[in-house]
Amino acid sequence: MEYQRNPAPFLGSAYYPEDWDDSELPGDIAKMKKAGMKAARIGEFAWRKMEPKEGSFHFTWLHEVVDRLKEAGISVILGTPTATPPIWFLRKHPDAAVMNSAGIRTSHGGRRHCCSNNEAYWEASASIIRAMAQEFGRDENVIGWQLDNEIYMPGAGCFCPTCVEKFHRFLEKKYGTIDALNARWNLNLFSQAYDCFDEIPAPANAWHNPHILLEWNLFQQESCISFLHMQQKIVREYTDAPIGTDMMPFAGLDYEKMNAPMDLVMFNHYNSEENLWEAGFWFDYLRGIKEMPFWNTETQTGWNASVSVGQVMKPEGFCRVNSWMPVAFGGAANLYWLWRQHWAGHELMHGSVLSAAGRPLHMFGEIRQTADEFEKAGDFLRGTRVFTEIAMHFTSLNWNLFECQPWIDGFRYYDRLASDFYRPLTQMGARVDIIGAQKSLEGYKVLISPYMMTLEDDTLPERIERWVKDGGIWIAGPMTDQRTGIGTHYTDRAMGMLERLTGARLAFSAPDRGRYIRAEWKDGTPFTGSLWFEMYDASQENTLVTITGMHSAVKGKSLVMSFPVGRGRIILLGTIPSAQDLVRILKAALEEAGVKLPRITGELAVIPRSGAAGSGLILVETGNKPASVDLEEPMTELLTGKTYLGHTELEPYSILVLKK
Repeated sequence: MEYQRNPAPFLGSAYYPEDWDDSELPGDIAKMKKAGMKAARIGEFAWRKMEPKEGSFHFTWLHEVVDRLKEAGISVILGTPTATPPIWFLRKHPDAAVMNSAGIRTSHGGRRHCCSNNEAYWEASASIIRAMAQEFGRDENVIGWQLDNEIYMPGAGCFCPTCVEKFHRFLEKKYGTIDALNARWNLNLFSQAYDCFDEIPAPANAWHNPHILLEWNLFQQESCISFLHMQQKIVREYTDAPIGTDMMPFAGLDYEKMNAPMDLVMFNHYNSEENLWEAGFWFDYLRGIKEMPFWNTETQTGWNASVSVGQVMKPEGFCRVNSWMPVAFGGAANLYWLWRQHWAGHELMHGSVLSAAGRPLHMFGEIRQTADEFEKAGDFLRGTRVFTEIAMHFTSLNWNLFECQPWIDGFRYYDRLASDFYRPLTQMGARVDIIGAQKSLEGYKVLISPYMMTLEDDTLPERIERWVKDGGIWIAGPMTDQRTGIGTHYTDRAMGMLERLTGARLAFSAPDRGRYIRAEWKDGTPFTGSLWFEMYDASQENTLVTITGMHSAVKGKSLVMSFPVGRGRIILLGTIPSAQDLVRILKAALEEAGVKLPRITGELAVIPRSGAAGSGLILVETGNKPASVDLEEPMTELLTGKTYLGHTELEPYSILVLKK
């Protein structure tokens, strides 16, 4: 449907007509058309204007906006306004407000301030959603529905009586009996054991164990997911347009589960020039969650802010490359937040396309250029998909486990995964699918699983084992397969499955920050690890890296090993390798798997694409520095018509769309 009404790829922007006098609408729309906008996101915070009094719905103004946009050839992504319930609702239902751990209710005045478990909030939300869906579900200019806005657990969660009661039932459903919970959480320790589920506190105001913290986080996230799934069911009754919910880069809320009934993934990011490469991590993750290409529903044009700015003006070319990235990485749309700067309110300093006075900002030309380039490359982009044979694990359960028991002081799961493994991979010229626990491993030749504290996530262990034995190469560790699904140590073995599959025995584990442990490759070359060391008993035949110095008990232990398993191989990492040492490990694995990478320099994202429209590469320079690539066959650049072959230099923030 989306491709019939509004061919991808397209640019768009968030627009808040409720902020403005009706007389401003024609001028705003005319400038949207001039900028090359194909879609506007509207409605997400306009509950009060749609329903000024309970049960009294006013949609005439919204119809006028949708119709005027249609006249200009601009489609609409309509947002449900459930993040901003009006004051009349809170006046009637003060107990619907989120309660913090101190027992204080959130006051009216922001957004996402109501409890996702509150029955009255559910009912009021369902009412406005149903009224909107009945009104606009068959409107041909509405090409998609965005549910709520950036939903996530509020701080440490909502501690209202409803949430606490539902938390008890959540635990009872999962563990069955209080004796089972006491046993699995080891609550004999500190005499913590409970006699019934209703005695279990919401985790606040005490030094709580990591298992109750984990379950509390999972319960809060499940509450958000249930709230969004309720909305999806209602909207689906009235439309066949794509439905999604715009999510932020916080994977504690399970993207796979959240998006299971949705049609596409929607995502908001605000990476700046210092960490633009990190946006690629999320795009590489989003791409595989649903079959339909994702929409990047929010990003900055130049800076993000509330009532003060902490950033600086971006270099020329940043807006263009930032706009291209989601589409190059497999998405179908990039939308800016926001179209016209708020003239008052919470975020009146946030960057935009137009100022509050309606004047184009300095990056307007880059936006128009991007829109024109999407047209030029449109057939290739629509007719190809990103292709890679490399995958790396990134799961919601492990995100939450590390939040509750970080393993090492200051260790942040996503930050370390992105910097320690993802970035070295991409600097080798690799494209990697970032995958969750539910993603099929079919088609991949190399799988990388660092920091997978637990593998006990549905059928993941069985699927990995079968994939390896069928010929896959699995690089596992460090800090992988050493906890149960609720974050406890194993007591009958050190690891869930890796010792059994490899025959290695985890002898010792210890922290070190470069002070004591020394190691070297088989050829005598020094090897550098960091933070955490897992030292194994393994045969020299299988050992790639050996510990050579520190305590006499660990000298000679294996640190990096390689084991044939079935028709495949497991490479076991016992520490966080330096980038140089990791590249050596990865090159050997990729060579064995028959995966060939282009030779590159710089912060160059290499994105192979293939499909009915042919095959080729999109190259995106993300570091604002010169880069290069060696091309082994001639390719035509679709934006300029030039042909490239051999060593190719790229200017800072270059984009090349190359077709064989």
